[in-house]
Amino acid sequence: MFASRMGDPAVLDLSVNTPVAMASDAFAKAVERAIKAPGMDWQGYASRKLIQRLRLAGARWLETRGIMARPEEIVPVAGGQAALAAILGVLDIKSLGIEAQTYSGVIALAQGRALKTIDLHMDGDGVLPKSLTDAGVDAAILTPTLHNPTGKIWSKARRRDLLAVAARSGTLVIEDDAYGPLADIEPMTALPSGASTLFVSTLSKIVAPGLRTAFIWGRGQTIEKLSSAIYATGWGMAPLMMEVAVQWIESGVVNEQIAAQRLEIEARHRLATAFFPELRGNPPSPHIFLKTCAPAELFELAGVRVAGSSAFSRRPVANAGIRISLSAAPSRVALDVALSRCAEVTRAHARL
Repeated sequence: MFASRMGDPAVLDLSVNTPVAMASDAFAKAVERAIKAPGMDWQGYASRKLIQRLRLAGARWLETRGIMARPEEIVPVAGGQAALAAILGVLDIKSLGIEAQTYSGVIALAQGRALKTIDLHMDGDGVLPKSLTDAGVDAAILTPTLHNPTGKIWSKARRRDLLAVAARSGTLVIEDDAYGPLADIEPMTALPSGASTLFVSTLSKIVAPGLRTAFIWGRGQTIEKLSSAIYATGWGMAPLMMEVAVQWIESGVVNEQIAAQRLEIEARHRLATAFFPELRGNPPSPHIFLKTCAPAELFELAGVRVAGSSAFSRRPVANAGIRISLSAAPSRVALDVALSRCAEVTRAHARL
């Protein structure tokens, strides 16, 4: 029914969430400095000294998110997806709760493992506490800050309620904070509660995907078990990227990069609300979700590649819509054109 335009240079790909491409050589310079660092073997495995330096940098990074962590409570991993894969692969998790609307990586991880997976029902403020209670799962992956795909920020009251449920049921809360630094709210994990929690923070989605740096934070035997397993498997990081991450965090460059991302995302979100007024009142987010029954193929025919609802739900018909990555556009001018075309498609399809 639809003619594919895969690979067509005239199609602007806004289907993948990626940080805004900034006109900066900071990453290249950081790699150059790392390569020239004395006494480092970039062709070998990461040394204990480098791992400890990254853990110390990780503690400094998590402090910016309101989490006071000791280095030994932090496990560096090669990206957020690797962090979640490690958690599910190492810990004794037989049942998992995932958001009814979540991103494709979580769905793929859940489907690729022999564990019982239950969809957690949601409303406009996030996962419903009753749904988490009824699920009775060993663990739940939650993204309460700039949720993917909706771009919503769950209220502090909802976060507290979910933590209370998890504490009563013994459910491990795995908080995915991929976009958290782009918002002005502390993580759910930072709230006082009796719940068992793991916190996953990544630089890939907010600074540079190629950096492949994430941190898992937790306490007690859970984090000890993860730490031992990760360094005996392939979830660890390449030494060169570890050194770059350390330099960026220690020098404050990472904070400068995030500040620049936030300013650009705010501008792009304002642009999106001009085309889609229903987004007004939503927090500035690198992505938006539009409720529409128009299939993703129609948008591609109009020259814009978006992510359809089948990528975010095991029941796409119940959560019909598309996600547009505002940050993936090469410029605001290109984004303006793309959003105009998307608005035309949604309006035309609504009249059918």
